[in-house]
Amino acid sequence: MSALALMRPVVAALVLVGCAASPRGEAVAEPLADGSAESVAAAVEKITTFPTELDPRLWNGTDLKPEVRERSLAIVDRILADSGYAGLRVDAVELFGSNASYEYDDSSDYGIHVFTESTGPASPEELKRTLPLLNDYVERRQEGRITFNGVVVEVTFHSERTENYRPSPGIGQYSVSAGRWIEPPVQQPDAFDRATMTTDMTAFIDAYNDLVVGYAADIQGFDCSRFGDLDAKISAYRNSGFSSGLGSRSTQNLTYRALRRINVSIPDMVDTLEDECIFKQESIG
Repeated sequence: MSALALMRPVVAALVLVGCAASPRGEAVAEPLADGSAESVAAAVEKITTFPTELDPRLWNGTDLKPEVRERSLAIVDRILADSGYAGLRVDAVELFGSNASYEYDDSSDYGIHVFTESTGPASPEELKRTLPLLNDYVERRQEGRITFNGVVVEVTFHSERTENYRPSPGIGQYSVSAGRWIEPPVQQPDAFDRATMTTDMTAFIDAYNDLVVGYAADIQGFDCSRFGDLDAKISAYRNSGFSSGLGSRSTQNLTYRALRRINVSIPDMVDTLEDECIFKQESIG
């Protein structure tokens, strides 16, 4: 999951600031997720209601707005110039995800992916090891500050094209660099069950809140990796919907997306809290 999303200002998304009461009555200084039936039902309803056109803030029908394309490429050029990377060539700039399809909502970002190769002394393996540092720098520096008509822009650099970034029939994939569709999007079939979404979502909320309460009760003694374990569990759950062939409208993928749209974005906060836990335990005084 994206580091940029972790760095966005979370205050506006929290209903709990400072100390608040946990479900068990303890004082908690971290944001708890709202697992009420009303909150879960609202998130499930919102995430299972799909648009019938591409986001008009970015698209004119099925054509990417010229200013969006031009600015996207300019941002990539600026990042590369700022990075000081010598001998890095851009092979393609592409758009994937909900804003290249009929799956977006008002919380979706505009995520462009930059595929590169080394033309200098760095080997492919060295590039693969060092590009994550560039991505981390870009995402943490931008912190959601670049927007296109209100849509947050994310930029990710890749040293190779994995299976997840290859064309798949009906799954939108747009070449920003070439200004054309690689794979036009089509409306995906519904493969979700709202009752299962509600049950699974509630279980993840409970697991997250249990970790927050335990962390707040014993910050120095808490096992920070437990946040990472929950993150991995949520990611594996989401991916199971894709690996089983159910696609973007699977119960698993939509549950994951719904978990990002309650008062606390759980997939983002588990990463944030794992970092915070480590940094606090490394501090003195």
